[in-house]
Amino acid sequence: MDADDPLDHLSNLCADLVSLKRLEPGLVHLFRERPTGMWVPVADLYAAAGADTSDIPAGLSAAWLPAGSGYGVVSFFDDDQKWSMSAVYNADRLFKAHPLTAVA
Repeated sequence: MDADDPLDHLSNLCADLVSLKRLEPGLVHLFRERPTGMWVPVADLYAAAGADTSDIPAGLSAAWLPAGSGYGVVSFFDDDQKWSMSAVYNADRLFKAHPLTAVA
């Protein structure tokens, strides 16, 4: 496939979000701050991780659903390309790595 293929770009953005440690704050935001089934722009999740958002299409969104046993399913959808992808994610591990801090 062509390296400039927009579907490859979408796949890479979403795969990076669920696999790179530096982007974990974006997933913490998704799982803790957004209700299940609510679509959130992927650019917001990258921004929550302090990452560059300049090449993220505006129509690319993510939502999550509980999958049992401490896991969640992250679904991605791009309205412009009518493209989707899903990933199973170990939310328990994420929450252990990023515990809630007490607010004084």
